[in-house]
Amino acid sequence: MSCHELSASARAALDHHGAEVLRWNARFSLISRIAPEMRLLALQQECEAAFRALHEAWPRFSPVPADSVSSFRYIDLGSGGGFPGLIWHAWLQDVGLPGMTHVGTLLVEPRDKRAWLLDQVARTAGWQLEVRRATWGPRQPAVPPPTIPAHDLITLKALRLTDEEILAGCRRDRPAAGTPITICRFCSNEEESATRAESDLGLPPSTPAGAPTQPFSCRLPFTHPSGPDTLLISHYPTGA
Repeated sequence: MSCHELSASARAALDHHGAEVLRWNARFSLISRIAPEMRLLALQQECEAAFRALHEAWPRFSPVPADSVSSFRYIDLGSGGGFPGLIWHAWLQDVGLPGMTHVGTLLVEPRDKRAWLLDQVARTAGWQLEVRRATWGPRQPAVPPPTIPAHDLITLKALRLTDEEILAGCRRDRPAAGTPITICRFCSNEEESATRAESDLGLPPSTPAGAPTQPFSCRLPFTHPSGPDTLLISHYPTGA
């Protein structure tokens, strides 16, 4: 299944996001201060390429029958300057995932200035999303989503939380949930780096495609102009 291009309005919103990141970078250290324009472009291309890869692979994690539609919530942990949180939100709003209805986005960022920037960019773009100034985990404030989704999609770009820490936050956020959870981590394409991350972060064992009844992990490679990278994915079919 191919992933369509963004609409002109969604692309304009992401252009505004990029301009705001460059504007505030000197104060917040959002991205590198060395050649920030080049770094911004690289981050944008990386995040969009990763979304395209997930879009194609999504039926593996949420095999929705052809005559039905399921719902999901998107959660980005340690959102920083909005990579991938705001970029993936734009794609989810505009393109979506096969067979799924996007019912909400939650960006979790504990640092006040970065959370403020995320909120300001979202307001300017007219995006309805929640920015939570908190640290994800079992001690976060319990704030159940207004609409209970059937699936949670979670991303981490630079934040290193184990699967157990992520799932503990999900239990706190929605104690009675038994929903499927798919966790996507950005990782180097190098074999040693990916293998070490799988071990250190407590990912479940890999399972052959077609046997998704138990928690499993997999690597989803993708390529962008800066080179190859990987999404490390851990999937929990019945939630935490």
